[in-house]
Amino acid sequence: MADNLRILVLPLYGIGDVLMTTPALKNMKEKMPSARITYLHMFRTTRDILAGNPNIDDNVRFPFLEAGRLGSVKFVLGLRGRFDVAINFYPSNRRDYNIASFLSGCRIRIGHTYRMGNLGELNFLKNRTLPEDDRLHNVEENLRLLSFLGITDPYPYPLEAFLTEEEDRAALGWMMENGMGGDTPIVGIHPGTSAFKQHVKRRWPPERFPELIDGICSIRPDYNFLLFGGPEEAPLKKAVRENCAPQNRGRVRVVETPGIRQTAALMKRCRLFISNDSGLMHIAAALQLPTVAIFGPTDPRWVSPWKCPSRVIRPDGPSAACAPCFRYSPVPLKCRSRLDFKCLADISAGRVIEAALSLMGWDSR
Repeated sequence: MADNLRILVLPLYGIGDVLMTTPALKNMKEKMPSARITYLHMFRTTRDILAGNPNIDDNVRFPFLEAGRLGSVKFVLGLRGRFDVAINFYPSNRRDYNIASFLSGCRIRIGHTYRMGNLGELNFLKNRTLPEDDRLHNVEENLRLLSFLGITDPYPYPLEAFLTEEEDRAALGWMMENGMGGDTPIVGIHPGTSAFKQHVKRRWPPERFPELIDGICSIRPDYNFLLFGGPEEAPLKKAVRENCAPQNRGRVRVVETPGIRQTAALMKRCRLFISNDSGLMHIAAALQLPTVAIFGPTDPRWVSPWKCPSRVIRPDGPSAACAPCFRYSPVPLKCRSRLDFKCLADISAGRVIEAALSLMGWDSR
């Protein structure tokens, strides 16, 4: 296939989903250096996290939700004739994405077929498809699609996020303003998740995080802690800090930044990151941070931290019999056992601390 193709990458919802396309983007640019790759986003956060990526020629956002259906259709129709290939990377089991691919007028429309909702989500509007494979990580699913571009031996690169020197300096300035030097050992923690489609149910119970912090403090009194998350998670972060033991509370700081890139720059200062299955977990992987990831209803085979030092904590015991229970479909997350995600509640702080000790080589004595 010609390597001077004009390629359109269509919207994915989350930060993690977008970051898990970066190994495919790197392969595309290496194997097809004359191709022009345009990445189209719905959200400012996903556009911003890919800013500076040298494997993207045009990093564009259109506010589909604000524009409404008519405005969105008009915008997509305006793309006709400008691109040869549209790619719906994994997971894109959404009719809106498939309609956008079709209306773009691309002669080659690449993506997956899905086990759930495949027909109803109009995946037949793509004309180059592979069936999803439950055994594979999302990064691997994305790399498989490159076969339609003639790339048959893609390399499984790590995720990538590119920060500037100015952003690094600003993060150091924030630390200094908050009483920490540049060499202060820090554990970053994300106690939240996206709230989309009931994904708040992916969160480890918030009362476990103070237990976790207090436990690490007893082992590593030299460490400080940063609590990360978006503006909507401010009450959660505040509650975690306030419920830490009084003697440890001064070592815990709530992070508030104006945007995702500033958040990522502060995360880069961490020596360890502990998180639910979330977009920030994938940023940590892209920054090559040692990461402890807590999973319940989602399947770590698909979305575990990719190609970084990591430990994955999964439910065990009787309450975990039905985990994982989430599949890629428009249906909101729902506990199949009617136990309201007790699988997550049964993960103890001790298990997460043990994973951190193992990952970091810390002595518990």
